[in-house]
Amino acid sequence: MVLGENFKQRFMLYLSLFTIFPIDCLVNNSVPLSMSDVSDPGYILNNFLSYEDTKEFLARTAQLFPDKVSMEKLGETALGRDIVMAVINPHPAKTVILVANLHAREWAAMTSALYIISQLVYSRDQYPELANIRWMIMPIPNPDGYEYTREYDRYWSKNRSPQPGGTFGVDLNSNFPQMWGKDDYPINPDDRNYNGPRALSEEETIAVSALLEEMAFDTILYVDMHTFGNHIFHPWGFASEPAPDAENARTVAFAGADAIKANFEEYYTVGTPSALYRPVYGTSLDYCHVLTIKACVWLEMTNSGFQFEESKIVPYAEEAWTGIKAMVMKADELSGLF
Repeated sequence: MVLGENFKQRFMLYLSLFTIFPIDCLVNNSVPLSMSDVSDPGYILNNFLSYEDTKEFLARTAQLFPDKVSMEKLGETALGRDIVMAVINPHPAKTVILVANLHAREWAAMTSALYIISQLVYSRDQYPELANIRWMIMPIPNPDGYEYTREYDRYWSKNRSPQPGGTFGVDLNSNFPQMWGKDDYPINPDDRNYNGPRALSEEETIAVSALLEEMAFDTILYVDMHTFGNHIFHPWGFASEPAPDAENARTVAFAGADAIKANFEEYYTVGTPSALYRPVYGTSLDYCHVLTIKACVWLEMTNSGFQFEESKIVPYAEEAWTGIKAMVMKADELSGLF
């Protein structure tokens, strides 16, 4: 892949600084001198990273570029893992928030988020049109669930918080306040779709909702990244008809779908989850919308299932990045109309 090779060359150039210059000449003298596999761009782009590897990659990227990148802790899970976020290009007010992997088994969302981080940092000169955007990216907001899919059950979707009756886990994308618990049937804690004992009962949803609330005024686009199905959803999740003021999100979603179609001949449908899939309640999509964030979308990427070969990491990520770039540009354009 051309983009992959560009990234590798840039990354290795930056890492060569560690052998050319003494440690006190570096921009941040806390950068470790020894580098593991997660500092090898080929490894990052072509392997499924663990949570710890991902956290290390974000930390080392922030250490290399302290004026461009930071890693921030937003909370801590029931099992004691940090919920972390990369902030890239921190100075502009206009903000884009990407959240990937709320559902643990949806690995392509997580790998695509890491690819996007790598592009924005190591290949940023290729994207001058994005220079006025601050990016806040959470690649693994559900680290307990993600690690459980790596070690025990590849198809696990929820987090791993203890629940009544000795069960574990809440569907994080059903635990946000907007229309929480308004569906017509009770959900057992054993169920994959269990929405929790109350809205925002989980540390992970508290972290995401607090970020959305804090950044609502500046955020021009929120993308909740999932797999699989080739859809871009806009509010409402619980109703077939769009939210009355969702035209902005709908326009942004079509920009993403059109860009993916033009570049990859992949067809993404645009609409509400209820119209294209099924009614959903308590989603981050709808909570984002009630906070009056200018454009809130749910990207359901890839059409090949939850499991895929590592050779597909970059192709899937390039597809997602193409759609997200187009949505960011459209959201930026529309933000000037408000």
